[in-house]
Amino acid sequence: MSLLSGFQANRAIAALLTENAAATPEGKRAAVKLKQIGEPAIPKLIEALGNTEHPAVIEQLLLGFVRNTTLSYYLTALASADDNIVAGVKRILCRSGDFEPNQLFEHFDHPDISKSALSEILMAHSTRVKPNILLGMLDHVSSKIRPILYRLLDMVADEALLPDIIHRLNSKQPMVRTHLVQVLARFDSPHSLNALIGALDDPNKAVRQSALQGLAKMQAPQTVEAICRLLGDPDLTVQATAIETLIKIRAPNTVKYLIDVLQDESEYVRRAAVEVLNEIGDQNAVKDLLNALRDVDWWVKVRAADALGAIGGPKVFDAILALIRDEDEFLRRTAVEILNTSKDPRAFDRLIEALRDDDWWVRERAVDALAGIGDERAVPHLITMLEENPEAGQVVIRALHSLGDKRAINPLLKQLEHADNTVRKEALRALQTLTDEPNAGRVQEAATELMNVSQDEVGNVASETVKTLVTRYGDRSTRIMNSRDEITLEDEPTQMTSLSDSQNTHALESSPNVIDSSDGIINPAKLVPNSILTDRYHVVRKIGEGAFGTAILVDDLMVNDQFVLKFLNPHVASDENMIQRFLHELRYARKITHENVIRIYDLVTFGQTYAISMEYFPSHSLADELRKDGLMNRQRGLHILGEICRGMARAQEVSVVHRDLKPANILINDEDIVKIVDFGLAAAASKSDSRLTKSGILVGTPTYMAPEQVRGRTIDSRTDIYTLGIIMYELFSGQAPYTGEESMAILFKHVEGKAKPPREINPEIPKSLETIITKAMAVDPEQRFQTFDELRTALETVASGIGQT
Repeated sequence: MSLLSGFQANRAIAALLTENAAATPEGKRAAVKLKQIGEPAIPKLIEALGNTEHPAVIEQLLLGFVRNTTLSYYLTALASADDNIVAGVKRILCRSGDFEPNQLFEHFDHPDISKSALSEILMAHSTRVKPNILLGMLDHVSSKIRPILYRLLDMVADEALLPDIIHRLNSKQPMVRTHLVQVLARFDSPHSLNALIGALDDPNKAVRQSALQGLAKMQAPQTVEAICRLLGDPDLTVQATAIETLIKIRAPNTVKYLIDVLQDESEYVRRAAVEVLNEIGDQNAVKDLLNALRDVDWWVKVRAADALGAIGGPKVFDAILALIRDEDEFLRRTAVEILNTSKDPRAFDRLIEALRDDDWWVRERAVDALAGIGDERAVPHLITMLEENPEAGQVVIRALHSLGDKRAINPLLKQLEHADNTVRKEALRALQTLTDEPNAGRVQEAATELMNVSQDEVGNVASETVKTLVTRYGDRSTRIMNSRDEITLEDEPTQMTSLSDSQNTHALESSPNVIDSSDGIINPAKLVPNSILTDRYHVVRKIGEGAFGTAILVDDLMVNDQFVLKFLNPHVASDENMIQRFLHELRYARKITHENVIRIYDLVTFGQTYAISMEYFPSHSLADELRKDGLMNRQRGLHILGEICRGMARAQEVSVVHRDLKPANILINDEDIVKIVDFGLAAAASKSDSRLTKSGILVGTPTYMAPEQVRGRTIDSRTDIYTLGIIMYELFSGQAPYTGEESMAILFKHVEGKAKPPREINPEIPKSLETIITKAMAVDPEQRFQTFDELRTALETVASGIGQT
């Protein structure tokens, strides 16, 4: 601008700054003059915006000068420190339609230009904004600028822009993806729907949550499968949003996709599925869900039942109550399992009905559920069941014990005459608690009689009962007690340490008792020392008792040899299928001939009574040592483990799997000779379709059960290697890796495989030994030692002192 033009512009601007300048002749002449000066006057006019309280005339003149070629003057003004100038220029550019607004995007990274002014100007021209330029900037501006661009995108986005928005969902910025998802959610179109479903798999939780919220607005039933997957989301906020979304959509097919969720290992995930079911389910939905669980592993069914029972709402509970009357045995079994978890008093009447169910499982689990509810109205019904269904005796007695009602005392006294020792022991333990003062004498006398005639664990429990009641009420018995040593036998092996010579002599010198088996049934409890069985077997004494049977040491008078007869308990022998499996498995078990394995001879029959004949090995069990000493000396422990590996390697050579290897089945004599006992017994019981046999026997011991056994998968010798890993852990750390009050809880821990490293419990365990233990205990059989010889070699390396640092 020339000096003259500058002077003229200043004078004209001064005239315009006066009040009402636009209405005066002088002001009008000044405006015309400034128009004539043109572009050079723009900087002075912009400067004047900061010096007037009446900027309208100035702004009108500047509006007329706006062009793409003059835009730089205005953009420079937006960086001014004077707020009046910035506000005036912003108003001018918002009104002008004579420039390309998309040029403003490149100035968002200018450090001084007002970003809010740029935003308002672009919003004023939103219909002219090119969305692709806007989308392209989102990844490249600072986090402070993005919210401005988001607001602008919300204004300009339409259905035609959806392909470009979807294309940008691969942005590296999580918050960009989040906002793009929110924009997509505004458009109910197939493209948006598919994009939102895809966003459910985004690694960022905010994106997943926004996608869920968008799908909730669309309420499209075809999205339910994908949404159900997010019930297992690691973020609880996302999981909660998934629950809310499914409830809002309320698609009829939702239950179909909840099935997999209910099988999840996480309790929180299973609970999420139940929360959805509580809102959208009905009786048919719950029935469909349970039917879908029919063919899954038993432990999955248990987890699902626990979740449904723990937080199932009124709809779920009503459906379960109806299903306990269903014709389908599986549905009734599942329903009663759920009621066991819920412990809801409203189930009382239906559970009483279930005590007469045709299925033994439903009956016995109904007993457990009634005990859990704790309603004493159940007592008369349970007493009736105890009289009418003696095979359920143990379960019913436990329930009566739990309910604590004195009406059970007389029925329990009758159970002391039961043929099954397990029932008698359960009744004695219940009577210890339930007996009141008026009945103390009768119970003491009955227990004293058992104590005097039972040289076994029943006698021990009877002794405990008498001592407890005498302490509580004084001696009310008229019977004379035989003195007994106090013995606690939690887990008796098949064979135990022999009695003293004086005890054996006393047994042999007494008059022989001839046992008549002509009726076809022999009660092992009546095989007292010096009994003669079938004119051939002279009973020396009882040496053990377990879930499968009672072990009796006998002399074979015909061949002048001594061995063990393990009589199968009546509830085992009554299962014809199990007997057939015993025969099959014993054929394989007899193939194992090794100095570290108790030799099995044959299955002997006495009418309808069955016994397994096997080698006699005077000894004690490894379980006895662990109970007594806890931690085992490392060198001795490695010796015992090496001997176990030798015996198990022989079994592996002939393809025999023990299936129930545990400390109680590992016998050790005074010379530290080690033998493994009870091959084939668990195998015979485990050929059924479930983890529990018809007789209610748990196949395998929870503390030592391999994950593949829990899951019902194929097993092989590596299953026994896992079990030996558990035993090694216990030997050297002093405790089992997985413990709990409930068997189910322990079994689940085996499947999860998250044991505390043994060195954290006992730092003196060498690292090399810890490595061996954890490898043997791997959840995946492929990650374990593949043979017992391989495991033995590793243990020998540790024993020799190599790698013990």
